[in-house]
Amino acid sequence: MAATILKRTAAIWVPPRSVGERALGTEPVLVAMLPAADSGAGVRWTRVSLAALPAMKSVTLVFDARDVTLLTAKLPPLSGARLTRALPNIVEDMLLQDAQGCAFAVGPRVGEDHRLLAVIDRGWLEFVAGAFERRGIRVSAALPAQLALPLSPGRWSLACLHDGIAVRTGETEGFGWSASADPDFRTEALVAAIDAAAHGSGKADGIAAFAEDRSWQPSVERAAQRLGLPIGLSGLPAPQGAPIDLLGARQHGAGRRWLASVDWRAWRVPAALAVGCLVAFLVGLNLDWGRLARERTALRAEMEAAFRQAFPNAQVVVDPMLQMQRQVAELRLRSGQSGPDDFLPLLARFSSALGPRAVDALAAVEYRGGKLRVRFRPAFLEGSSARETLRAACGQQGLKLDFEGEGEGIAVIGPAS
Repeated sequence: MAATILKRTAAIWVPPRSVGERALGTEPVLVAMLPAADSGAGVRWTRVSLAALPAMKSVTLVFDARDVTLLTAKLPPLSGARLTRALPNIVEDMLLQDAQGCAFAVGPRVGEDHRLLAVIDRGWLEFVAGAFERRGIRVSAALPAQLALPLSPGRWSLACLHDGIAVRTGETEGFGWSASADPDFRTEALVAAIDAAAHGSGKADGIAAFAEDRSWQPSVERAAQRLGLPIGLSGLPAPQGAPIDLLGARQHGAGRRWLASVDWRAWRVPAALAVGCLVAFLVGLNLDWGRLARERTALRAEMEAAFRQAFPNAQVVVDPMLQMQRQVAELRLRSGQSGPDDFLPLLARFSSALGPRAVDALAAVEYRGGKLRVRFRPAFLEGSSARETLRAACGQQGLKLDFEGEGEGIAVIGPAS
């Protein structure tokens, strides 16, 4: 399985979150395992930073065991997005971190009615996967380190790297343990991790240990003497196919993946220009609004002054234009003059627009609100151009004619504005 993985893709052992968030891009914290040029030369690995990573099309990520928690839980008969929404409530009592901030990958059945769950911080998973995707590298799989180790019957596996320990005790069982760069502390960490595994899974016949460098050998040998267990030490292996893939926790987060894939640093200058343009637009818009508001205030003051000058007895001025029109209409009425929107002037001009046919053109006339509402005889509007001709004639008389419907012989006539 390991050879198959490395034929298709490179493998990257990701550092723990406590280190990777600040050093992933610039410091050599990635353990990159690449297929050797000669197929018989095995696997070669190197420590690199993300910026110095060799060109590759796809990659299998192996997340530090301390960042991935393996759980078994009885799940309700749900699927898809409904199960995703229910998982935080199901396992929140088993986690120290807020379950809403975690991503959950669902694995195979464990026993009759339980399923394997891999829990990882959602932000860290998206940060790491997005960092590779922004470089044009497809992430083909994301495995928990404790389940990516080779496993033999009756034996456990340990991986010693990134000053930590990944322990695998079964097909779906494993955990992470913190160590140190000091050999004595590493010995104590190995003993404690193996003791903790023995309490949960019984004692193993032997342990296969894998380390990224030979600096772990003295610590492994002293731990083997103290525990009375045979521990064989060899180089770091290629990752095995794990029964669970952390990418399954991303399948319902397409929006988050898109955000993570965007290199926002490249958009800093366009974003700054866009913000600057928006600020300039808003400032100009508010300045123009202020200018128009001042003009409106000045114009209203002039209108009110003109109204008071013409009608000094007016006590309250609310709408100078409307009040002026009413006062002028009242004065015209008192003097016996008619206005342009009175009934007789409107009817006279409309009759002139109708011409010689005015005698038998109308079936009914109604005056309301300064406008005429007339109903024409059916024969008067026969012909395709009769309506347009009548509109033009009314326009020449200073009138505006609007038909209420194309098939109706009813029109409204008023003074042209």
